[in-house]
Amino acid sequence: MRYQIIVITSLLAASLHARALSSGMEQGLPLTNGRPAVASVNGDAIYLDELLREVRPAADRARLRQGRATEEELTLLNRLITIRLIVQEAATMGLAEIPEIQKQIEVTSREILREVLVDQLVKDVKPDAAAVERIFKEMSREWKTTSVLFQEEPAARRAHMEISNGAVFADVVEKAVAAKTAKLDDDTTYHPKQDYLPQIAEAVAPLKVGQIGPLVRLQAGFVIVRVDGIRHPENAEARAAATEQVLNQEKLKVLEAYEQTLRRDYVAVSKAVLDSLDYEATSPTFERLLEDKRIVAQIKGAASVTVGDLTDYLRLQYFHGSNQSAQRRRMNEEKEEALNATLGRRVLNAEALRLGIDKTNAYRDRVRGYTESLVFESFVQKVVAPENKMTEDEVRQHYDGNLEDYSYPGMLRLRSLAFARRDAAEDAVRKLRAGTDYNWLIANADGQVPKETPGLLTLGGQLVTIDSMPDGLQKALAGVKTGESRLYASPEGHFYVLTVQQAVGSTVRPYGDVREEIAKTLYAEKISKGVEDYAGKLRAQLKVETYLVRTR
Repeated sequence: MRYQIIVITSLLAASLHARALSSGMEQGLPLTNGRPAVASVNGDAIYLDELLREVRPAADRARLRQGRATEEELTLLNRLITIRLIVQEAATMGLAEIPEIQKQIEVTSREILREVLVDQLVKDVKPDAAAVERIFKEMSREWKTTSVLFQEEPAARRAHMEISNGAVFADVVEKAVAAKTAKLDDDTTYHPKQDYLPQIAEAVAPLKVGQIGPLVRLQAGFVIVRVDGIRHPENAEARAAATEQVLNQEKLKVLEAYEQTLRRDYVAVSKAVLDSLDYEATSPTFERLLEDKRIVAQIKGAASVTVGDLTDYLRLQYFHGSNQSAQRRRMNEEKEEALNATLGRRVLNAEALRLGIDKTNAYRDRVRGYTESLVFESFVQKVVAPENKMTEDEVRQHYDGNLEDYSYPGMLRLRSLAFARRDAAEDAVRKLRAGTDYNWLIANADGQVPKETPGLLTLGGQLVTIDSMPDGLQKALAGVKTGESRLYASPEGHFYVLTVQQAVGSTVRPYGDVREEIAKTLYAEKISKGVEDYAGKLRAQLKVETYLVRTR
């Protein structure tokens, strides 16, 4: 069987066992080319900056500079060492010189150049606190509402008009409910926007406390909604999202202003040439336009944008499929936007070169990292993969030997009663086993825990997967059958009587349903093991030094 080569990110995320690193007195990292290095592979340094791009943002840079690392950081370092070993081996085979790889590096290095410039331009941008608070309140807003559902539209409109003209909401609602023309829902809890039906949420959104919304038509009837309360509870996730949204907006403003300045100072557009381009015309042909050297825009310090450049960009963006007439019309419509996009890239690249971004470690490290990822993947495809092919027998054997991993979990449909004392719960179990009606027991059993008790486990007959239950509950229900009742003492001190309405055993998923899933998993493991083994041989032959020790 043939399976697609795994993408590089999945491969590098596979588990690689960290090697034991020599311990000793804590000391600072050595400097290579004036930069702290965390390892050396055959004389080629792996810098601290490269490791920091792989670890969590909150990594302790000061601790790492002292040469002390966590287990997770050491594992990541070993992955970088493995990559460097493989890439060096691939270079000796000439894989780094493959034209396709060189072309990808050329294109992506320009993108990286712009990205590093952008990072520098916006690194000091701060989000506006007032804007963050405003968006946070929108995101976190919750409403407490009272709604009245009318079956007939005339009655609903009449009630809505009365309230709008000053009648007391409660009086109008009470009269409608008494006349059985409406049903009242006086929910006393607060709800976020997503809890409401879309029509209700839209009606409620602009209202202030005490106001009613427009009459809302639903499938069930017609609804009048009044807002009884609004609050904005603190929510760390919503605040972080609001902060990020505002920060991105502020960064975009900075970048747009910067680009406009560059275009004003360095770009001259030939509007006559741009306006003359007609991609729907039969002459000149599209092929001639691709070779057209007329200048659409001049860029000081960078290559001009020609008709051919612009046409090629439009071809790649919009020229696909058989309906060429519609696509040519769209190219005419989009040519100015396409020119702006092209100019944006080129002026930023030119500015980055003027500022020497291409000589910075931030740029060079990222280009190197991208290059290594391409070369590494090429090595895996050409060297490791051919030696690690999957067979149907391997997939089948794994399936047969691990059926529990490819089974639908068992489920139970449960009803529960909670008691404050064990003796009361045991008495309830005895009564149920003797044939007492469950509903009668709910209504009459003494010692039950109030339903509103915080943290109370409430099971009302829904199906629950056994493996999703707490360990103690699973143990109490082990081997249970339909119709049985069991006692469960929870860590919170409640005693539950659990009655099983339905027990559904686990079922094995058919081989055909999981074959691809198993094959991909096993293949990933094979490739990862093949890379690890190959790197281990290289490590034994080459000089590898690590400068980090496990933190104590």
